[in-house]
Amino acid sequence: MSKYPEIAARFARETDGHQMTVLHEDGLYRHVRFENPKYGALYRFDLITWPHGLLIRGDGPNFVFSLYPTVDLFDLFRRTAVVGDINADYWEEKVLAGKVTDWSEEKFRTWLILEAARDEARYPGLVNAVGRQILNSDEHSIEYRGTAEYALASFAFRDYRLRFPDRWEESFEDYSWEFLWACHAIRWGIAQYDAAKASPTAVAS
Repeated sequence: MSKYPEIAARFARETDGHQMTVLHEDGLYRHVRFENPKYGALYRFDLITWPHGLLIRGDGPNFVFSLYPTVDLFDLFRRTAVVGDINADYWEEKVLAGKVTDWSEEKFRTWLILEAARDEARYPGLVNAVGRQILNSDEHSIEYRGTAEYALASFAFRDYRLRFPDRWEESFEDYSWEFLWACHAIRWGIAQYDAAKASPTAVAS
């Protein structure tokens, strides 16, 4: 089961009906395209490989992976995929280019709830105040790091002050949806490629 089920479901939904076309293949030099013929470029993605490298590009995810001494990156993703899921923690280490992490509102919410709960005994009503002024506020958004910092700076409850932690103290970063989507795309795309290799008549070129 995926650690990020919403991304797994999103990928399945957005690539429903995708078909594979091998645009080029010369040993480790491959260019394989996946798209729904009805929608063209929408949610299309390409897998391009060369010795020690793999590029995924398309309508959203764009990442370059590299690893030495592994020559065929398709083999890397085959060997290290987790049963029933991707292997984001390991594959992140192989990224040369692409937006791997992003602000996580969920992580920030969890941290803020725990902070308020910890000090509730000394400041009765703090949890409710945090919920009203920040977590469920129509005035302050915590969708982005900058707006979350502003929400904390604007918080007022008696003499209690909320301080946004430094990055080394607390990280509110998590894998970006683009990176997770790309991981699912690579894993799924290689599986389609392997299945087509086992039945060559299924490959369009």
